[in-house]
Amino acid sequence: MSAVALKERLRADLKSAIQAKVVSEVRLLRTLIAALDNAEAVPVANDKYVSRKFGDPGGEVPRLSLDGEAIAHVLAAEIEARLVAAMDYDRHGEAAEATRLRAEAGLIERYIAA
Repeated sequence: MSAVALKERLRADLKSAIQAKVVSEVRLLRTLIAALDNAEAVPVANDKYVSRKFGDPGGEVPRLSLDGEAIAHVLAAEIEARLVAAMDYDRHGEAAEATRLRAEAGLIERYIAA
């Protein structure tokens, strides 16, 4: 699945979650969309920065195009971050927060298989 198709699916699911008022899922879906957007960002070379006037199209560059492997990597990183945080919460006796993070990781997994 392409990044564009996945983001369309995420946005459709986001709309449904907003309408159903499922706050935890809304938060997660917005985070996933942002993670994909960040992965598509073009790196900036600080040593080659040129100041431009507002609206100058000379500085515009297309976003990166993510392939299936890159998308899987982004989603896997989001899952891993939640599972690591859940282990930390468990160590500190915050079982409810750990459970929430593991549930989020499970929700992300449904987008990997897509």
